[in-house]
Amino acid sequence: MNVGIIGTGAWGRALATLVAEAGHQPRIGYRRRSPRGFPGTPNLAMLAEDSDLLIVAVPAGAVREVVEKARPGPGSRVVIATRGIEPESGRWLSSVVLAHAAARRVGALAGPALASEVVERRPGALVVASPYEEVRRLAQAALHSSICRVYTSEDLRGVELAGAAVNVLSAVVGMADALRLGVGVRGVIVTRGLAEIARLGDALGADPATFAGLAGMGDLVGCGCHPDHPSYQAGGHLARAESGDPELARKAEALLSLAARHEVELPLLGAMARIARGELKPRLAIDMLMRRSAKSERR
Repeated sequence: MNVGIIGTGAWGRALATLVAEAGHQPRIGYRRRSPRGFPGTPNLAMLAEDSDLLIVAVPAGAVREVVEKARPGPGSRVVIATRGIEPESGRWLSSVVLAHAAARRVGALAGPALASEVVERRPGALVVASPYEEVRRLAQAALHSSICRVYTSEDLRGVELAGAAVNVLSAVVGMADALRLGVGVRGVIVTRGLAEIARLGDALGADPATFAGLAGMGDLVGCGCHPDHPSYQAGGHLARAESGDPELARKAEALLSLAARHEVELPLLGAMARIARGELKPRLAIDMLMRRSAKSERR
């Protein structure tokens, strides 16, 4: 199988490693610098045309640009391997592909297979979600090996939402760890953060089991326990800095905007957005959350 991967960052190279480990031919499409250790091409349109499966592994804000350059056609199978929502429009990244290319068979990839651990051949797992069985089957075959188990799901919206939430929630874990608030607080953040996202997922018609699986709980445990993960590090920096983090604020605000449209309350993510905007001190935010009125765990 010929697998095209757009993105020369650590995650793009890790995905190429998994493809090779699974016995297939990875080729990395790049915009500026050619990749190290794998065949590459700057011609993204040719890469899309020649690939049985095209994986997009660039930051959320760059997905539209590379999709417009690659122009995957009606016969292409495209998998988004990037967490998040498009910053400018608030669109799901799968919707960005549908809006800016002729491709219709689209999926999303998430889960606790971290780039630094993949290259060290440490075991991990991923889930690929798509309404198209062909996309699920091809992505599973392209990435499944003895170092990475790949599961399938039909819940595209749930997996995309979980990935976007993990970006923010893992930063909350990093912030709490930097403040030395203890392991108990980490457990609160993971469980209550995912409960918030599950409520939003329910409003969007997502499968509740997705948030307890690899894309939700699994990915958050992986990202929130790895000191080198960018989101975790962003949270730690935010705890120590006097200023906010505009990029993290945008990620949180995209989820809050989505929740507002569906009348879903996200207190933990709302507090993180205010911290990232520089409007609220981290310790005060934790105190405010702890002082909220008691309620049933199911709420």
